[in-house]
Amino acid sequence: MKNENFENIVIGAGSGGLTVAIGLAMQGKKVALIESNHVGGDCTNVGCIPSKTLIHLAANYQPGDDIGKILEKVTQKRDDLRIKETDEVGKIDNLHLIFGQARFTGPKMIRISSDDKPAREITGKNVIIATGARPRLLDIPGLPVDRMLTNESLFDITTIPDHLAIIGAGIIAIELAFAFRKLGTKVSLIALDPRALPTYSPDVSAAIQPELDKLGIETHYNATGDSFDESTHTLTIRSAQNTYPLNDVDKVLIAIGRIRNIDNLGLDSAGVLWGKTGIIVDGFGRTNVKGVYAVGDVTPTSAFTHSANAQGRRVVQKIAFPWLPLKKSEPLVPTSVFSDPEIATVGLSQSQINKKYHSNLIKSLRVDLKSLDRGYTDDVENGFIHVDVIRLTGRILGATIVGPRASEMISFFTLAISQKISLYKLFPLVYPYPTYSSGILDIADNYLKETLQNLPLELLNFLRYRLMK
Repeated sequence: MKNENFENIVIGAGSGGLTVAIGLAMQGKKVALIESNHVGGDCTNVGCIPSKTLIHLAANYQPGDDIGKILEKVTQKRDDLRIKETDEVGKIDNLHLIFGQARFTGPKMIRISSDDKPAREITGKNVIIATGARPRLLDIPGLPVDRMLTNESLFDITTIPDHLAIIGAGIIAIELAFAFRKLGTKVSLIALDPRALPTYSPDVSAAIQPELDKLGIETHYNATGDSFDESTHTLTIRSAQNTYPLNDVDKVLIAIGRIRNIDNLGLDSAGVLWGKTGIIVDGFGRTNVKGVYAVGDVTPTSAFTHSANAQGRRVVQKIAFPWLPLKKSEPLVPTSVFSDPEIATVGLSQSQINKKYHSNLIKSLRVDLKSLDRGYTDDVENGFIHVDVIRLTGRILGATIVGPRASEMISFFTLAISQKISLYKLFPLVYPYPTYSSGILDIADNYLKETLQNLPLELLNFLRYRLMK
């Protein structure tokens, strides 16, 4: 078997892998990009693009619209983008797109196998692992394969289910619950968790639950799917107290988390260290093996398309421009949930703040969107902006927004936290009227009013904490 040499080998053509491969190729470096399935990874094929298309179309759905055409459009937009990306990647100078399954046979030696071509081995100076993740499955006795869905199969359905049971209460589960309910499907949400979006603060769950209830989405918390009876289409739900039936279930969507695609890579042959949280990397994506990097879902710190992209950009800089200074820590990564209303966060969570700082040093500020004039005109009932800051200095530690276009507004706080812009500097800014972003002005107003009116106490609490340290 002939051994081919590439300067750089990227395994996985998802968000992180494409960022690295294209970035290095644009710098004139020879790159082999290996993909076992489709170019674009989860985002293009089974994640962001089809799900946000579905969410958009569901938001504009009117009774009587052809749902079959809506589902067809979701698939078509996904396929069109996949074809476009594959064609564009195939035309990039210095980039060699190879379809097949990659596996390490040595620290920087990769064996590529496929069903229709002979196996080949390639070596490289740098190897970047970007193989993503796959859905975690749940065994429900009696549930036929054709009734079980994951995000990998959901966007290929051609008819909408009358009754969709969703197992899970995380981001994917909540987003799709809203979308399918708006399309007229009966939706039942079943989760072992005690509330919706359990990784977010209780305030977020408290704002989302009334919206789920308003749409008629049934929620069954502290419960799971126990078994399925195909003859009656009954999903039996089991909780700590009892079991009960969920009748006339057409499809069951499993959305209980993700599994990193690292178990079949032969990492031990490469000497790469990995564990339950993924491949062990530093802030630059470097593993313990020199020249071997990892980005995206396979690392402990990335679970989003935009975070994989950010990691990939740092790897490109480290390889192509090693003399450029980079911060040791990764950049701030905001999160977003495209529910109704949207949810977005950035910075430290409240639990992280409680562990790191004394409570006397922290000031928490909240503005309910219904108190804003834009909230009044738009009949907003549930939504807020919450900001945690350090007393006296006004330095922002974390922010949460629940409301329309929260995913667009959160970048304001990403910039503020990254550049250490305090609420003092946000106070004199002029915001358009009437907008939801004017809630940020209210946050700054409230902070200055409380701080200046109680300045001796604020100063005392600040100094007390500093002296305690």
